[in-house]
Amino acid sequence: MRDYSVLLRLGFERKPVGVKFLITKPEGIPRLDRSLNFCEMFREAQNRRPFWVGREDFECVEPFLLGMEEAGPMFVSGLIGEREGFYEEARANRAIYYYLPKMIKGSVRYVAFSALDVAPFDPDVTIFTADQVRQAQLLLRAATFSTGEAWSSQVTPVAACAWLYVYPVLSGRVNFTVTGLSMGMQSLKVLPDGLILVSIPWQVMPRVIENLQKMKWENPGDVFPTRDENRERVKRLFRQWEEELTDA
Repeated sequence: MRDYSVLLRLGFERKPVGVKFLITKPEGIPRLDRSLNFCEMFREAQNRRPFWVGREDFECVEPFLLGMEEAGPMFVSGLIGEREGFYEEARANRAIYYYLPKMIKGSVRYVAFSALDVAPFDPDVTIFTADQVRQAQLLLRAATFSTGEAWSSQVTPVAACAWLYVYPVLSGRVNFTVTGLSMGMQSLKVLPDGLILVSIPWQVMPRVIENLQKMKWENPGDVFPTRDENRERVKRLFRQWEEELTDA
């Protein structure tokens, strides 16, 4: 098991949740004892012991996204998006099914969830709920601190679970969104609007942990709170760096 303690030092009000995609039932973990949508399950895991879910526990488009079965015509035709008013016409909603991230058919039969601090498995993807922008900033900085990559967010008004759970694992990239943007999650009252959800896949997690241990957590504005103080700080640094270049 990886040491996640540095992540917990960020002080999340809602616990980070690890998610594992499995072909066999996880041992020593009970099945979820209530009916929830896929996008609600990470919230459920924040405040209870680990659990797993299978095909019979899903009620929306999740089995299609997890490669468990083909989606029904109501979804792939886009008709549900038109009828619900999410999209102008069925064809607009239908377009998302050509690029929604989804697992290879037959590759996933079960999904396990656990709060990160008690996770009995190494997650495929970990979902962080940041109630402070600084928490999200630190996670995103840590993901690119040693690579210089750009941050990017992939999301659609519907099927938010595809971007929270599946996209990061398939792409190997961190993804993030803001609660309230997804119409499905908003209608289910999964979380209050305005929180930042950051999904970190297993491919990136070692780098995030290592960089959080190396990089500065404070911003210049924490030490130099006013605009003028910060401008003077930058001027001093530029003079110092110019002198170093002159002497080089």
